[in-house]
Amino acid sequence: MRRVLVLCLAAPLLACRGSSPEPTPDPAPRPAGASVLLVTIDTLRADHLGAYGYPRLVSPHMDALARQGALFEQAYTYWPKTRGSFVMMMTGRRPSQNGYSKTHPGVVGFNPTIASVLQQAGYRTAASVDNPNVARVHGYARGFDTYRETWEEPALDTEWDRTRAISADGIRFLGSARSGVPFFLWLHYVNPHAPYAPPPPWDTKFPAPSGGPRLPIVESLHGGIPKKWALPGKQRLAEYVALYDGEVAAVDDELGRVLGALAASTVKDETLVVVTSDHGESLGEHDYYFDHGENLFDPSLRIPLIVVLPGAPSGVRNAELVSTLDLMPTLLDAAQVSYPPDLAGASLLPAVRGRNGPARERLFAQNEHHLSAGLGARFKLVATPEGQKTRHALYDRHADPGETRDVGRAAPETLRTERRELELFLERADREWAKTRPLLGEGGGEPKLSAAACEQLRALGYVQKCAP
Repeated sequence: MRRVLVLCLAAPLLACRGSSPEPTPDPAPRPAGASVLLVTIDTLRADHLGAYGYPRLVSPHMDALARQGALFEQAYTYWPKTRGSFVMMMTGRRPSQNGYSKTHPGVVGFNPTIASVLQQAGYRTAASVDNPNVARVHGYARGFDTYRETWEEPALDTEWDRTRAISADGIRFLGSARSGVPFFLWLHYVNPHAPYAPPPPWDTKFPAPSGGPRLPIVESLHGGIPKKWALPGKQRLAEYVALYDGEVAAVDDELGRVLGALAASTVKDETLVVVTSDHGESLGEHDYYFDHGENLFDPSLRIPLIVVLPGAPSGVRNAELVSTLDLMPTLLDAAQVSYPPDLAGASLLPAVRGRNGPARERLFAQNEHHLSAGLGARFKLVATPEGQKTRHALYDRHADPGETRDVGRAAPETLRTERRELELFLERADREWAKTRPLLGEGGGEPKLSAAACEQLRALGYVQKCAP
């Protein structure tokens, strides 16, 4: 029987505005590869899942999924902010290759995407998403037969309404899927993105431990509880962490509904399932509260990655360094579709099958503040521009998992080696940009969003105000 890939990551599911994704007529000829279910969960930290050692029972469905397949213990996003993260994930290329930047803040048209490649190969493609950062105006809908932007529907008034609608889309799609007719389905949940406001019963499921210092309410994201996320009577960090965990538990329950529909479908033995996120979240580490992307520390970079491939071993735990850039080659490998040229990642299917994976010495990451980092099994080097100079900080991730002490002076040889590796990476990026810039043309800039999309971004803290 042909196998289908299901991927669970923090991401969206395609559907036309105001409509649910529905199967399209059978393609001909039918592709030979697996189907793919991709679930992405926005802002999800790996270390807040039981499968990664978290003591609270917040993620029973994701934990069970990990036991069924492969869990990647050292998975990282390339770009710790939603819009850029999904550009990297969906194109399998770095910014210097795909053209992502402040002037082109979306999926630039010359890039093949997972959806466009699979659609061309004869796959049915659908997505249902809840985060205007992945709106169709930014290019993310390309290659999808249907792309549902849940925030555009007035009837879906709350985040929880949209979450339930995304699950319903997935359940409906999987229930109508047919064996031998491959598909790519992408579901993106915005939970547990701030503000942390889980629905009942999850809002009181995890009481905060008593005690602990009271933090001030501040205007910025540093020094205390950000005013825009502050809740009446709550000034202790543990109270907000408990609500974050409630949001994780709520979306885990929704994921359970989708996985139940898959288990009851005729395609359960043909589908690869992957669960992951676009980035993590800083919960007070480095004096940075309830946000992500400003720095390149692990709370923002490290993500869960769980992959279940029918017929592959269960209970696999892989400690190799893997990246969101590996998603595209992994899915295309499962679909038995040829890769576009110049992908930056590698297929993880060998590792899912219990064999060796990419076996990298280090990964790289960047952000919109021009920081760059190289991280290996033990050390991480972060380069931060400061005027005309760049400050390099070296962290020993074994001795100091919180990444609080710069050990560059105490380990000068390691610092030299890591600096050189990062410099070589950035030099390669400069050469790639020289080839990419001519492909960008004269366009670019921030496309105009709908009023509903702007209000949703304001609620999520991405913009301060919307035009009347």
